[in-house]
Amino acid sequence: MQASQIVLQYFKKHWFRYTSGLIVVFIATYLNTMIPRRLGFAVDALAASEINIDAVKRVALSLAFIAVGAFLSRFLWRYLIMGFCRYIEFHLREKLFSHLQKLYPDYYVRNNTGDIITRLIVDVQAIRAMIGFGTVSIIDAVVTVVLSIINMSLSINGLFTLMAFAPIPLLVFLLIKLRLLIRKRYGKVQESISDIASKVQENITGIRVIKSFSQEEKESAVFNILSTNKLKAETTLARAFAVMNPSVSLAFGIVFSVFLVAGGSMVAKSQVSLGDFVSFNSYLLLIMNPISNIGKIVDRWQRGMTSMKRLDKILLEEPTITDAKADMNITTLDSGSISAKDLSFSFTNGNQILKNISFDIPHGGSLAIMGPTGCGKTKILELIMRLWECDEDMLFVDGHDINKIPLKTLRNECAFVPQDTFLFSDTITENIRFYKNNISDEQVIEAAKAAFVHDNISDFPKGYNTVLGERGMTLSGGQKQRVALARAIAAKPKILLLDDCMSAVDAETEREILGNLKNIIADCTFVIVTHRLSASSLANKILLLSSEGEIEEYGSHQELISSGGTYCKMVEDILAQESLNEEEGDSVE
Repeated sequence: MQASQIVLQYFKKHWFRYTSGLIVVFIATYLNTMIPRRLGFAVDALAASEINIDAVKRVALSLAFIAVGAFLSRFLWRYLIMGFCRYIEFHLREKLFSHLQKLYPDYYVRNNTGDIITRLIVDVQAIRAMIGFGTVSIIDAVVTVVLSIINMSLSINGLFTLMAFAPIPLLVFLLIKLRLLIRKRYGKVQESISDIASKVQENITGIRVIKSFSQEEKESAVFNILSTNKLKAETTLARAFAVMNPSVSLAFGIVFSVFLVAGGSMVAKSQVSLGDFVSFNSYLLLIMNPISNIGKIVDRWQRGMTSMKRLDKILLEEPTITDAKADMNITTLDSGSISAKDLSFSFTNGNQILKNISFDIPHGGSLAIMGPTGCGKTKILELIMRLWECDEDMLFVDGHDINKIPLKTLRNECAFVPQDTFLFSDTITENIRFYKNNISDEQVIEAAKAAFVHDNISDFPKGYNTVLGERGMTLSGGQKQRVALARAIAAKPKILLLDDCMSAVDAETEREILGNLKNIIADCTFVIVTHRLSASSLANKILLLSSEGEIEEYGSHQELISSGGTYCKMVEDILAQESLNEEEGDSVE
């Protein structure tokens, strides 16, 4: 759904408030156009040979009522329309964020985080300004100009009125010519904002790396280039707008000069009254403001339309993984058993990661996946979570083709601890409770103890209420991994997937964690990606992949040792290294 369709959809539901606001805008503008005419009446009353005090009082009283009415109507339309536009901004941003949640890893690989954030904030605000200020200003300008023309014709004559408005067609022509140029230049401004947002986000996230390599000056130089690009884009846009407002002032300045001479002559000859002359000039001043705002109106609309197109690039992006083939009658998993039959996976560029992988994990069973870097170990876990799509009849959960299981059903029964641990800027309790809101504090502590991180948390002054920094930067690498593991354990899933998530944990702590996991995995289907024998020993079966993403060996630990193959050699090498380390330690003593 396009951004314009989302906005129209909201309009259809809440049209009365916005329409009422526009009616009040009309009333407020109409009241403002009444002031010059009544001011003329007052001048005529004061300029008469016998001053009519009663007439002046009536005009003063009417002006007071008009002022009060204009104040109330202006307050009311701002409340109705600006409030309405804030709700549209809220609604549009919510829809956009919800859509981003449905998009899958390939989209975030192709698009920059900073650019997405800019569209979610800056572009949504631009659309709100277009619907609010942009629309109101158009109505204000049209009503002011039309009513002013009518009153000016009545005050003096039609010929002078036409002369006064002669510059307007030229100004409109100029705006039409500048419109597309402004939209194009504003697009470049938005892109430059996205580039800066991306760079700031990247630098804040990677500040430790930048400081470790003393690259502050280099990064500042790159940022300076991006800031310069933004300055150039905004300066170029400002040049286009610089033509508009001075043109309006010039045109109406000439009109004032001409009419001051011509109108003054008519007053001297008693062809028009002094009050009508003042009223006419007051209308000229009145219409200058909305005409001068044409530049701002065009600015708001061009920004809004450009932002609409930028949002459409996100909103029209179709999720690559959906429930299109799912059987919505499957609302829960009975056991969580997993099996693969000739599972293969390739990226859209044709790069094949996995080739003909087969395995079977019954409920309560466990599988350790091992192999060299880049062989597709993590990809198997991601396929089980349906973070990537696989072909039909290759991967089965609970006997169902994984493509037939609704995403919500599948993921509600899974807990995944990725290799790249991610924690939220929230308390430790809320991070562990992330999978399910109904997890009690006692269950949070129980999970933390199972992940062998309870003592570390208790050492913090605020304990489980400690608020973590961005991405969990408050914690060490090992602590982050164990909190993420506790989060998965607390969910009590039917399928537990661990992706080399104890790489930053020391050997002694790992032994404690593995000992605790033995009881936990007995009640679920367990898959772990690991490079360590201690972790693989937990599993009933071991799947060893080759560098080409094919099965090199598959079986239990004892079966693979007995076969004398690659796994056996790997075990011998690791044991030999451990023995050597112990001997070196003894010799040092």
